Amino acid sequence: MGRKDDDAPLEALPSGFTDRTLVNARLATRLGASALKRTLGFGKKDASAERAARAVHDATALVRELGRLKGLVMKVGQMASYLPGALPDEAQEVLARLQAETQPLSFARVREVVARELGDEPSKLFDRFDETPFAAASIGQVHRARLGDRELAVKVQYPGVDEVLDRDLSAAAWFLKMSAMGTPIDAKVVAAELRARVLEECDYLREADAQERFRALLQRYPRCEVPEVVRDRTGRRVLTAVFADGAPFSRFRAEAIQAEKDTAGAAIFETCFRCIFEHCVYNADPHPGNYLFRRDGRVVFLDFGCVRRFDPTMIATWKRFALAVRAGNRAEFREALCELGLARTDDRKFDWEHQWEVTRYLYTPFLSTTPFTYTSEYVRSSYGLMIFDNPNKMRTCMPPEWLFLNRLQWGLNAILAQLGATGPWPDLWWSAVESPAKPAF
Repeated sequence: MGRKDDDAPLEALPSGFTDRTLVNARLATRLGASALKRTLGFGKKDASAERAARAVHDATALVRELGRLKGLVMKVGQMASYLPGALPDEAQEVLARLQAETQPLSFARVREVVARELGDEPSKLFDRFDETPFAAASIGQVHRARLGDRELAVKVQYPGVDEVLDRDLSAAAWFLKMSAMGTPIDAKVVAAELRARVLEECDYLREADAQERFRALLQRYPRCEVPEVVRDRTGRRVLTAVFADGAPFSRFRAEAIQAEKDTAGAAIFETCFRCIFEHCVYNADPHPGNYLFRRDGRVVFLDFGCVRRFDPTMIATWKRFALAVRAGNRAEFREALCELGLARTDDRKFDWEHQWEVTRYLYTPFLSTTPFTYTSEYVRSSYGLMIFDNPNKMRTCMPPEWLFLNRLQWGLNAILAQLGATGPWPDLWWSAVESPAKPAF
C-alpha cells in the first residue's frame, strides 16, 4: 500500500511567513487553550466515545502538521504529549508519536547533508546505511548504520532548520514580550536565553563534546549509560554514535513491572539532581524520547544538544534555599529566594505565606517521611499553585537560568508521574543538595 501524500518524505522544511509563522501561531494557541482548559477543569466533562474520537482526530491532525513543520513548535507539541493535563489522555497517546517518530526528510536530502558534512556519500562512509530513519524529531532524524563490527545511530540535521528555528524564535520572543507585560520579568533576557539554548542544538560538534563529557561523568552511576560518539563520522550537522538497545518510554511504561519503573525513575532523578547540585550542569531537555530503558534497571540517556551550565554561586544559593525549607527557616528561605532572583526584596505586596506553602508542596517528595509516589494529580495540583491560582504570578521574576530549570523540573515530574514511580526521594535529593559543588565542565 502506498504512502499518503501528507506522509511522503519532506524535501524541505516550510519556512515562509504563511507556511510557518501563521501556522505556528494557530497551533500554539490551540495547544495553549487546550492545556489551560484541561488543567483548570473548564468546559463540559465528556467521557463519551464521541469525545475520545474528537480528541484522537485533533491530535492526529496536530501530529501531521507539527511533523511537517519541525522546529520550535514541534518541541511544544512534544511537551504537550507528556505533561499531565495538557491534553485529553487519548490525544496525548497520539501526540506521543512526536517523541521519536514524525514525517522524515527524503533520503536524497539526507545523502546531500552527509556528503557535505563528512566528505562522501553514506554508502562510501558506512558498510551499511539504512535509508529509512528509525527516529525523526524536531531538528534531525536518526538512521541505523554499520561500520566494521559496530552498529551505529547516525543523526542527520534537517537542512535549513537553523533558519527555521530563527524564525520560530523571533515569533516566540514576541509572545514572551506580550506575556511578560505587567510583570518584573525581563522578556528580552528570557528570549535571549531561549534563543541561545535552542540554536546550540544545531551544532552537533558541540553536542558531541557534551555527550562525551556526560558519558565520562555518568560512568560513576551504575544505572546510567551514554552512547559512545564516533568522532570520525561526526560533523556540525551529522552526529554518529554507537547504537544503544533499549525500550522506548511508551513500551517500557506499558510492559515493565512497577519495581522496574521505580528503579528507572530513581536513576533519572538521581542523575538529574546530582549533575545539577554537584556538577553544576545538566541536559535541559527531559522529554521521554531522550531515554531508553533496559530490563536490568539501567537507563540510556540520549540527546545532549540542550545543555545548561550553572554558576556555582547560584547553585550554592539554591542549596541554602532548599536547606531553609527543610529546617523551616522562613527568614533564610526569603533571603535565598531573593538572592536567586525569583523575587524582589522591595516588593511589599509579594505573598510570602503563599510562596512558603507552595514551596513546601513542591518539596513534598523530599520532605515526606513515608514512601511518596509521583502521580498526575500531584503534578496538576502544582500547576494551579505555581501558575493559575498563584497570587504572586504577576510578581515572580524569571532569571534566565530558571527558564530551562523550570522546563527540566516540570518535565522530570511528568515523567515520574507517568511511571507512577515510588522511590527514596529524600535520600537522593538531600544527598545531592549536601554534596560539594565541583563543576564538571
